[in-house]
Amino acid sequence: MNRTLTDLRKSHEGHIYLSFHSQQEYDAFLTRAENEDFRFGEHLPTEHIGEPWDIISLLEENRLAFCGTFSHMAYANNEANVHRVDYFKFISSKENYTF
Repeated sequence: MNRTLTDLRKSHEGHIYLSFHSQQEYDAFLTRAENEDFRFGEHLPTEHIGEPWDIISLLEENRLAFCGTFSHMAYANNEANVHRVDYFKFISSKENYTF
């Protein structure tokens, strides 16, 4: 099964936060996101390769956002409309990729 970020966005309503275990995993995500036409505003995701980041928000309309203080607080919350996705588990086609 080849999961896409677009499918992930369509399958969950509310806030989707992707978490990463390593810089290598994050950089691979940026390439994949760009290949699926996701953008940080008007910027290409690969413009941020090598920049450390722990979580990214997957927004509607193929948009991405870096997460600041308030997003980190929402991520830590266990609200019904907040979906925390382990990116490695997601791309590895694991069933339980949310936590």
